Amino acid sequence: MVDNFLFVALPYISLLLFFGGTFYRTFSGGMTEFRGRWDWSVRGDFMWTTRSTGFFGRASIGPAVLCLHWGLFILLIAHLVGFVAGAVNWAWGVDYFRWTGMVGGMLVLYGAIWAFARRLSIPQLRSISMTEDYIVLLFIIFITSLGLYHSMIKLAWGVTYNAGPWVGGLLTLRPDAALMAAAPLLMKTHVVVAMLFFCYLPFTKLVHLFSYPFSFMLRPHITMRSFAGLKR
Repeated sequence: MVDNFLFVALPYISLLLFFGGTFYRTFSGGMTEFRGRWDWSVRGDFMWTTRSTGFFGRASIGPAVLCLHWGLFILLIAHLVGFVAGAVNWAWGVDYFRWTGMVGGMLVLYGAIWAFARRLSIPQLRSISMTEDYIVLLFIIFITSLGLYHSMIKLAWGVTYNAGPWVGGLLTLRPDAALMAAAPLLMKTHVVVAMLFFCYLPFTKLVHLFSYPFSFMLRPHITMRSFAGLKR
């Protein structure tokens, strides 16, 4: 019963909230005083942006941003290849997932821990940080730590051959909870927490991932001036 909920119902709940929540926030003032006011030109509410922290502790932001963003991109590609390879029994794809995912996971973990430490150690960042900022980073740290522990410490990779067909069954509306029920507890926890994270993501600042790179390429140029220039 529990496995049916976790690996049949919860994935579809996650998809519904991930896409439905994002759609709601895109075309309504979902997190502002204009809540519920639908407008096809809204393009997100006032909390859609990343609320950049680059004004404070600029010397320490580089490693966190680069490792976190590039690591997430690498992990996305690695998981896509790994799921397909597991579903069609491609050993080379599983090996690619193994090593590429390990590199991406280490980058993400390093960047997320660095970003979390910045928010705790820099007074200006603590004052402007919201609870959501800490929850998002803790989610990422926990999910990545579980995946890396399972792969680097336990050295277990056979789960990919179960996870691939399980994902394929979800996409074809023929889910089979038994495929994941036999997986190790750590890996099942990794998957379940990741799905809970996707449920939460549309209601956080992480929705800005849907704006990049389109709005970035179309936005007007930003004029940057040095401090010395401002003094004159």
